[in-house]
Amino acid sequence: MKVADRVRFSPAPSGVLHVGGARTALFNHLVAQAAGGVFIVRFEDTDTKRSDLRHESGLLEDLKWLGLRWDEGPDVGGPHAPYRQSQRAELYARALGRLESSDSVYRCFCPDRTLVREREADTEQRRQPRYRGPCRSIPADESRRRAEAGEPFGWRFAVQPDSEYVVDDAVHGRVVFSGSDIGDFLVARSDGMVLYDLACVVDDDAMGITLVIRGDDHLSNTPRQLMIFEALGARPPRYAHVPLVIGADGRPLSKSRGAESIASLRSQGYLPSAVVNHLALLGWSDPQGREILSLDEIAAVFDLSRVSPSPPAHDVARLRWLNKRHMSLLTPCERIVAVAGHVPDLPGATSQEVAGLLAEEVEVAGDVVELVDGLVEPPEPDGEAQAALGTPTADAALSVACEVHAADWRGGELRDALRAAGLAPREAMPAVRAALTGRAHGLPLATIRCLLGAEETRRRLELALRA
Repeated sequence: MKVADRVRFSPAPSGVLHVGGARTALFNHLVAQAAGGVFIVRFEDTDTKRSDLRHESGLLEDLKWLGLRWDEGPDVGGPHAPYRQSQRAELYARALGRLESSDSVYRCFCPDRTLVREREADTEQRRQPRYRGPCRSIPADESRRRAEAGEPFGWRFAVQPDSEYVVDDAVHGRVVFSGSDIGDFLVARSDGMVLYDLACVVDDDAMGITLVIRGDDHLSNTPRQLMIFEALGARPPRYAHVPLVIGADGRPLSKSRGAESIASLRSQGYLPSAVVNHLALLGWSDPQGREILSLDEIAAVFDLSRVSPSPPAHDVARLRWLNKRHMSLLTPCERIVAVAGHVPDLPGATSQEVAGLLAEEVEVAGDVVELVDGLVEPPEPDGEAQAALGTPTADAALSVACEVHAADWRGGELRDALRAAGLAPREAMPAVRAALTGRAHGLPLATIRCLLGAEETRRRLELALRA
């Protein structure tokens, strides 16, 4: 019997939603859906320099576009509001006070430059970076006196070096951490601003989170958070650390390396159903071996036990293939609507008319922009187009096309006229296409004529004749 878990997706609103983060959100949504659980969205926005409300609204919009719905969050409220860490300072202050009262934390006065040198030395010696400073042994009275005198400090958690913490991870299995490898870690600054580990624990406890699903770059944070849970006398959640999505170069996708965003996929015209299908199959497999799945079909069978511990690759070619398959599942009207939203203004046809002509030609709706490249405003002819316009029969072909420009061309009027003038259509048509689009190859001429309209077709043909 599946457990009805309380799960959360907690991004920092410091940028757009990328493929890796979207997959984490999806997995949380699916787990909640599977057993009637609760899906929570909360923002980890304590880094006020990087956090931005514009990013927050963009993240929520992207999640909704994917079809994800949450039960509690900053936009819908809930019994554990507020759902922004920047508004939960009082809770953190109380938790820090409890840690101080139980001697679980102490003030650290070590200057940043000293800590940087220690980290650099550890890295150089290939040791796990850990705090080795003297502040843990400072008597409480002296520590308080120095703080009251205005000396900068941070709060460090006092790790027991002989302690051992076991994470029974739903993806990676049993992972053991030793306190001696971790070292005393910062949980807050002297101005009261708490750091990630403490804020995360306080929020997960207060919101009753029973299962944390997040990227496995957070696996090393888990023993620290378990220590805080224990010191606060709180019950920790279970954990599932999913491998990070990698790019074509085999390196993890990241904001700093230009990871593809959901907003970008939207603007390119991908269908949300295809993107969800793609995200789900990044490291997870359908028990029935299906590749084309809707969100509801995924939710019906999703299980974390089928998530691979190996990092999956974001393959754009596979995403395009999936989108093509999802496009084929649309009704003709739905497909036209999907494509019409990406059609630029053309002189001879409305966006709906263009989409009606080209909807079957594209794998991704945004591909229509490239298909009509040169129709909005003809570019300078490329090399092949110049060669086509330079053939001995080019002017004759353009003159014939001008004569029949008012015809529809879809009935073969241009082809018949060229033959009547003694011109071979296969040799003459590239010059006509080059005059109309700046390219010798592309859409059928009848389609181009329809999209440009009679007058624009005539105007471009005459300009090419005068050139």
